[in-house]
Order: sequence, then structure tokens, then C-alpha cells
Amino acid sequence: MEMTQTPQELSKTALARATRHEVQLPSVKTTYWSYPANQVSAGTIVFIHGYRGNHHGLEAIIGALPEFNVIAPDLPGFGEAAPLAGKHSVLAYANWLTEFMDAVAQPDTILLAHSFGTIVAAAAAQSGLANRLVLINPVSKFERRGRDKVLEQLTDGFYSFSGMLPESAGIVLLKNPVMVRVMSEVLAKTKNKQLRSWIHKQHDENFSEFAERRVAIEAYAASTSMSVSSYASSINNQTLLIAGELDDITNLADQQRVLRMFPHAELDVIRGVGHLVHYETPAAAAEFTRNFILRG
Repeated sequence: MEMTQTPQELSKTALARATRHEVQLPSVKTTYWSYPANQVSAGTIVFIHGYRGNHHGLEAIIGALPEFNVIAPDLPGFGEAAPLAGKHSVLAYANWLTEFMDAVAQPDTILLAHSFGTIVAAAAAQSGLANRLVLINPVSKFERRGRDKVLEQLTDGFYSFSGMLPESAGIVLLKNPVMVRVMSEVLAKTKNKQLRSWIHKQHDENFSEFAERRVAIEAYAASTSMSVSSYASSINNQTLLIAGELDDITNLADQQRVLRMFPHAELDVIRGVGHLVHYETPAAAAEFTRNFILRG
């Protein structure tokens, strides 16, 4: 299916399909949105967003998949979702995702995740959760060197310092718009001024929507403590990895390395884009997803 709409237009298209819901799970009340197919459904996909984002971040991909029913929750503690009572660890998020899938999904549901969401999805998928997996910009870290190692150390220091400050000061630092813009500028690869402006606006509006300081600190620690590579060999689902060629979080060589760890996986690469596939090239990500699902 050819998509000629811009990412901005695709996001608006998805938003027009969205209906808000809440479900009380054993661990926490969860807010989620449903996006019904605009024709006879080709299946159902549950979307899981990344660290410090919310469901809005994946709406451009949802807009490019109009023939699928989509369900997109906010991760606990982010967006409109309540935080977990305990620590926001990978295990806690994986248990939450299992509860959520049990509550709202059918056995043939596809699970699609981006960035930190791919770690959560991979951890949960060890138990056979969902039918197939689509992992976009999977976080599959191995040894860091050079610039990547320096950036990681600087980010670790930022979150560590934010956690040591008094609560109110820590929150102000974590939500500092300059910090958010620097992150956005580094990760965005497009030269299109209108698209870059929209990406920055999306980050400005959605990147600091967390319930408490501890959510941001704990979830960051979770995102760096484990990776998709920690679980890949135990996942028997048919899995599609979609990687950005220029991803600053996990380079292409590491994506190819983790691919070989899965029993049943394939890798599609989108050229000229980095970690923001969901904003910069949502139609390409949707097309790879569609082909993977419809092949059966």
C-alpha cells in the first residue's frame, strides 16, 4: 500500500481514529487508546512506546496502518498512565505488559514496540506472549566505544545528578526544555526543516509527561540495565527487527549481531534515518510491518 502522506499527516489521521480507555490491571490502572481499522481488519497490533514517550509518539506509524486495529497504552508512569507502586524495572514492566495483553488482546495479536519498549516486549515475549513481534529501533547494546561511550556516560551522569537533587529541583532539571531540545537535535537526522520542527514540537509536548521523578530515574536505569540481546535467544516468536541505519542508540553492526541471537528473526534497515524512525519514516516502518504480518 503506497503512502504519500507526510508523518505529520499520518499522525493526524491516526488521532482521528483514537478512542481513550482505561483498564484496571492487577498491578496498576492503565490508560490506553484504540484505533479501529477503517476497513475489514487485517489483524490487531498492540503498540508499546519508548522511554519518556507516550502513545502519541507512535501515531504516525498507526496512521500508516489503517487496515489494522491498533491498541496503544501509555507505559505505567508516563503520559496519562498511573505509576507502578513498586520499582519501574524491566521485570515490572514486562509483568505489566503480560497483564495488559491478557486483558485486552487476543492470542493472534501482534506486538510492536519501539526503543525502550522493545526491551519490555522482549522480556515479556520469553513466555510466548503475543503471536509475532515487531521491534523498531531495538535497544541491543553491546560494548560502547568512542563517541557512543561518552554520550552514554554524560546521560548516566545527568540522570544520576537529577536523582540526587531535592525532588522539585530534580524534576525541573529532568524537564528542562534545553535538555529536551538537545536530545531532539542529536537524534533527528532529517534535513527537512518542517519535519525537524514537528519532531521538536512532539518532544517538547510529550517527552516530559512522567508522573513522578522516580519514574524517570527508575525507568532510565531499567533502559540501561538490560537490552533486547538479554532475551533474544529465549524468544521463539517470529520476529521482525526494523533498524535505522544511523541509529545513535544501537548501531547497525549491533543490530546485525542481535539478529543472529534470535531463533526466528529477520532484519529490515531504513537508510538515512536514526533512532526516530517513528517520526521520520513511519510509512517505511509500516510497510515493513505490513509485509511481515501479511506473509503469515
